[in-house]
Amino acid sequence: MLQSVAAYDAAAPAYQEAWREHRPLDAIRKFAGQAGRGARVLDIACGPALDLRLLRDAGLKVVAGDLSHESMRLGRLLFPKGSLARWDFRRLPFPDDVFGGVWAPAALQHLPRAQIRPALAELRRVQRSGPVFATFRQGAGNLDPVEDPPAGTVWATSVSSDELRALLLGAGYGEVEVETRPDPLDRPEVTWVYGWGRVPVR
Repeated sequence: MLQSVAAYDAAAPAYQEAWREHRPLDAIRKFAGQAGRGARVLDIACGPALDLRLLRDAGLKVVAGDLSHESMRLGRLLFPKGSLARWDFRRLPFPDDVFGGVWAPAALQHLPRAQIRPALAELRRVQRSGPVFATFRQGAGNLDPVEDPPAGTVWATSVSSDELRALLLGAGYGEVEVETRPDPLDRPEVTWVYGWGRVPVR
């Protein structure tokens, strides 16, 4: 994971520029609709604040962070009044049951397979209600080297649709939906798995 963080550190401005026009806008709208206007949500690995404005524009109160020091520096420059902090999402600095949604696209994929379930349990710990959204590359790899331009080579774990469904159900989420999507950069060799879940109503 630290090797991937170093790659994102080195490319933070270029990464923000390259990806800001390729965000999953339909997923953001769905997430915001499920969370409800005014919900306090957590963006667990926001990179250089790629989705912060979009989530806020959708009516959400966003707390965002990342392990990449340079991504956080850039994020604070772009959003000086945003709630941004540097953290490792495997050990979040929050009490239980404080968020109304967890936004986690392309985040958990940077963990080895054995750490994904505990990380999901940590996300579920801080979530009181609302949706979770997580994405992975489709496949069966375990921290394989992959290209994530312009950061270059990073390491990612890939999962199948059935695996992502099982991961979300195992973490205690209900109403789980999983679908495959083409790559936002139109790379024919890359397919993404999108996963949705919701905290069961108490």
